[in-house]
Amino acid sequence: MSIKYYLKSNPITPDPNDQSARVVTGKVHDVVSITKEMLKRGSTITEADILAVLKVFFEVTADEVAEGNNVNLPLVNIRPSISGVFTSITDSFDASRHVKRASVSAGILLTQKMTEANVEKVTQSIVTPSLIQFLDVNTQNTNSSLTAGGIGQIVGDELKFNATNPLEGIFFIAADNTATQATIIASKTEGKLVFSIPALSPGNYILEVRKGYGSTNLVVRSGSLQDGLIVS
Repeated sequence: MSIKYYLKSNPITPDPNDQSARVVTGKVHDVVSITKEMLKRGSTITEADILAVLKVFFEVTADEVAEGNNVNLPLVNIRPSISGVFTSITDSFDASRHVKRASVSAGILLTQKMTEANVEKVTQSIVTPSLIQFLDVNTQNTNSSLTAGGIGQIVGDELKFNATNPLEGIFFIAADNTATQATIIASKTEGKLVFSIPALSPGNYILEVRKGYGSTNLVVRSGSLQDGLIVS
């Protein structure tokens, strides 16, 4: 198996000849499907046992970070952080100006596996929305955090959609696969979208843009940001 990618014009850099890679996503896994993959590798315990252990593992890990501790795992390194501007040395945390969040980076095992991964260049024959970068305007963080109720900006290709079609638009997909649509769009072009981020609950989200194609826009295709986003 390999990571498949194709090249498209890079709208971020000034050189019109610059290209950037778009990864063609294969499967989308969740805890249940990962558990099934574990069983295929000859695990001697049951699916229910694995899910029960993982549930406790996730809860303990989240609690440790929320209590101010760093958690270094083979897959990810997680540490607590606080973003926002403190006006002076005597200033204190204010939930209206500051955000508590978990900062995540790749762990040793994941870094090793990505270094060893094979890649394969393919031809992209179907035009879809392509999301290159998401900017959380409130924190100025890219491809990482979300400020619920704040301002977001997406840079990419094929982004302009028909706002009168409820199937098209900007969507935030939660871990349970529920989709929340951004309803307030400030600016909409093929290369950039500026919008108000919905009042999302804390958690992890996948950012999608859905766009209709064809003479009647009946064929709706979606593109997603490769990096997951977090609402603290």
